[in-house]
Amino acid sequence: MTAMYSDRALVIGAGFAGLLAARALSESYGDVVLVERDRLTPDTGHRPGVPQAHHPHVLLARGAEVLDELFPRFRADLEDAGAVRADVGSDHLVRFPSGWAPRDHLGLSVLSATRVTIEQVVRKRVLKLPNVSLVDGVTVQGLLTDRGLVTGVHGTRDGRPFTDYADLVVDASGQAGKLVSWLAEHGVHCPAPLIVTGHAACASRLYHVTSDLGLDWRTAREFTRAPSPRRGAAVSEVDGYRWFVTLVGTDGDTTPADEDGFAEHAAALECHDIAEIVKTAVPASPVHRSGALRSRWNRFHQVPRWPRGLLAVGDSVISLNPVHGHGMTLAALHAADLRHLLQSHDLAKEPLVFQRAVARSARLPWSAVTTADRAWSNRKTTTRTRARRWYAQRLADAVPGNARVYRAYVRVAQLADHPSALLAPRVLWHVLSGSRPRATAR
Repeated sequence: MTAMYSDRALVIGAGFAGLLAARALSESYGDVVLVERDRLTPDTGHRPGVPQAHHPHVLLARGAEVLDELFPRFRADLEDAGAVRADVGSDHLVRFPSGWAPRDHLGLSVLSATRVTIEQVVRKRVLKLPNVSLVDGVTVQGLLTDRGLVTGVHGTRDGRPFTDYADLVVDASGQAGKLVSWLAEHGVHCPAPLIVTGHAACASRLYHVTSDLGLDWRTAREFTRAPSPRRGAAVSEVDGYRWFVTLVGTDGDTTPADEDGFAEHAAALECHDIAEIVKTAVPASPVHRSGALRSRWNRFHQVPRWPRGLLAVGDSVISLNPVHGHGMTLAALHAADLRHLLQSHDLAKEPLVFQRAVARSARLPWSAVTTADRAWSNRKTTTRTRARRWYAQRLADAVPGNARVYRAYVRVAQLADHPSALLAPRVLWHVLSGSRPRATAR
């Protein structure tokens, strides 16, 4: 049975991570308040606080499982809102540098939807909880403290001073959050964040695609890998008959936002269906481009004087290069950690217990993403990183034509299995002894 510790918890930010944190807190606190800068309604679409919503967002298989645990029938609600279910084997068309992945049915399905749709479904479920409320239009400017204890937040709302108090404050303000600066104002100094440059840019556009194109897949991926290929893509059916096309450029290969450049990049890919979509489908949005993609980790778990009454979740702690698609699932794992630890800990008094759990959940995704991104850099890396990169490349080269290796790869990529599954004897044998298949056209 979950303990009820006190009356009031306050969450800074009502985005995806903040909403999930509020859901977890609702079982242990009598009153949970979400404080959000943007004005929100149940059907709010794109908003200033989430500019990345113009790009695809991936909820990996493990992340979807967590959301079903937090919100029974969540995946059914998401499908009712237009999300598209696809088997990651038979419904996915995946191109590795060495060839095409097998198209066998794997029995592991994922849902494709826009960030706007996912957040709307979560927001409606959270705000139906009787002890959760939303105060929007608030710009939080700092923390209120009393002898090492965070007691609330201060800021402005509609041009007037805003102050609110709570027994526990959770920062879910995202990449643009200022928690490190707020802590410094109170004499709490954090280690410099770990930052790994992704050496990548992406450009995305929504299209209306009809059945006339005769596509036999629902998601397509074309991977980049240092030193080549430098161009990739991710395409998926979302929210009914709309398709998200995202083009990726690495190592200085730009992803243009103009019509001709977007079409030229798509035409250079091995998956000719992508170029056909760009050429013939009706655009449903402008092209949105993002560059200077990177991963950042604020190591809050290493702050010895971390104040009581304060937790941090989501991108406020760790934000991963979005090209790799781990962000939403990592936020879901944070919520699962929060819910679990509240059953046995008063986290307002023991906040580092939670921050250390967040760090443990982040280590494997961080390692996977940054190992791939560091391959584009000329900087010297550790022996461990070089070994991981070497094995990852051999694994990718063994995927085409090998359903066993691909199944293991997919389950780890979806965070359904631990990476140690990629070292299982049968997988290891194929990876180390298999010859590289010849890249063939589809």
